[in-house]
Amino acid sequence: MTATERGRWGETLAVIHLEKQNTRILSRNWRWKRFEIDLIGRSGSTWVFIEVKVRKWGMGQQGVEAVDSRKQERIIQAAHHFLRIHDIDAHRIRFDIVCIEYNRHARRINHISDAFICLPS
Repeated sequence: MTATERGRWGETLAVIHLEKQNTRILSRNWRWKRFEIDLIGRSGSTWVFIEVKVRKWGMGQQGVEAVDSRKQERIIQAAHHFLRIHDIDAHRIRFDIVCIEYNRHARRINHISDAFICLPS
C-alpha cells in the first residue's frame, strides 16, 4: 500500500467512525493554495475540521505527535479560509484529530475531539 492509498484508507475509516459519532462529513481533502484539511464536517451546529493520521503500530512517532503547533496553525488558517470562501458565519468550530494505528491483524482508532483551540489573533 502506498502512502497515498494508506491515507485514503485511513480517511475512509475516520469518516465511518465520525459518522457513527453523529458528525456528518461534508468535504474530504479540501485544498486552497498551500492549505489542506483532511475532513470537514458538522456535528449539530458545530463545524468540525479533522486531521487524520495513519501510523503502523510500533513505528516511531504516534499520529497525534505529528500534529505539532506549526501543523495546527496551518489547519486553523485553512479552516478560516474555508469559512470565508464559503461565506459561513460559524459560531462554533472544533478541531479534531483522528489517529489510526494498524498492524497486520488489527487497527485502533483514537479520536481526539477538540484536540487544539484557535485563539483570537
